[in-house]
Amino acid sequence: MKETEIPQGFKTLLPKEALEIGEIFRIFEKVIRQWGYLPVIPPTIEYLNTFKKIDESFEELSFKLVDKRTGRLISVRPDFTPQIARIVASSFKSEAPPFRFYYKGSIFRDSKGDREFPQFGVELIGADDIEADAEVVSVIVNMLRELGLKSFQIDIGHVGFIDGVIEELNIPDEKKEKFISLLSSKDLSGIELFSEENNFPIEIRTKIEVLLDLYGKATILNRAEKTFKNRKCIKATETLKKMFEILKTYGFEENIIFDLSERRGMKYHSGITFEIFHPMVGISIGSGGRYDNLIKSFGRNLPATGTSIRIDRIYELLKKKAALNIKLPRDIYIIDTNKELKKAYEVAKTLRKKGFNVARDIVKRPVEKSIEIAFNKGFQFAIVLNPREHGNKFIVCSTKFRKIEKEGNSTEETVNRIIEILEEH
Repeated sequence: MKETEIPQGFKTLLPKEALEIGEIFRIFEKVIRQWGYLPVIPPTIEYLNTFKKIDESFEELSFKLVDKRTGRLISVRPDFTPQIARIVASSFKSEAPPFRFYYKGSIFRDSKGDREFPQFGVELIGADDIEADAEVVSVIVNMLRELGLKSFQIDIGHVGFIDGVIEELNIPDEKKEKFISLLSSKDLSGIELFSEENNFPIEIRTKIEVLLDLYGKATILNRAEKTFKNRKCIKATETLKKMFEILKTYGFEENIIFDLSERRGMKYHSGITFEIFHPMVGISIGSGGRYDNLIKSFGRNLPATGTSIRIDRIYELLKKKAALNIKLPRDIYIIDTNKELKKAYEVAKTLRKKGFNVARDIVKRPVEKSIEIAFNKGFQFAIVLNPREHGNKFIVCSTKFRKIEKEGNSTEETVNRIIEILEEH
């Protein structure tokens, strides 16, 4: 193993990537704060039981280690939502809902492919009205549009609808998971074989065919109601219709697709669920939904809904569209030949106050070499203070010109003359 090697599934972000991903986070934060959401920063590591009590599969997915202080198993977080549930139940006991929180950071899963997933998440806790679900979807639309994205779609479904379908089709309990898996993978041949193995009559097979086709605009909700009469199915479609009316009022209907043909989300999701897609990305760029029973596991019975967005996938999408191209913040490189620290510091400080990004050369080498390195690193201007060959003067230079000016009588005057030269060029 090479000393510079890192574990598979992890990635180093170099300065340009880090700045551009940071810009995505900044835009998302700006939007979400306008909606009244506040930040929380959960710990990177929690007791494994915090995650397992929500979904046993987290034990298999987690990076685990033993806490030397307690002897208990702890885990690098595989999911943010259980942490938010714990925080609300433990730290906001006396505060009345609703709670609006957002978070940013990475989750870690010991799985194939990527094992670190940068996310931005939004949680609306303590409101069970359909308007809460519509708000979360609306926030997503706002954030993505703020990035300049237009062609994305949000596929909305409902856990209750699939539960109702399973009841109406009389799928045996021991075969529910297999049926749900076949629906999720759109495995038509597998579903056909499943129907044959269970001797489904023609009316059941016809309903399954309709189920697989329940994907599209809001009109598919009417078709769903005509086909499936189970109480859970009817309640789910009525809920989705109400949600669509709210989103249509906001002007977001063009980004909404309904998909009743599969059960989306994690095991803890209990109502409306959704995934976010873009035609230039072959996989989901985000997901979310309602989880009304999760916080109860931590001692406080509160309904909740939320979303998490994969920042790495958003970033790859924006790179394909050439929609995010941030230049490294390298404006001015100061080289002080006499190493008069106070003077160089004061010039740099004043330029920074005026909005410039300024770095100083603190390596001993020839001036010409320092200038060359400054330009190789992408700085626009190099400023040489106290050049020996020019006495009491300073030099401002770039790849396009070299300009010599007399030094001012004060730091402020020097900076003003430097700025004049920069503005001219």
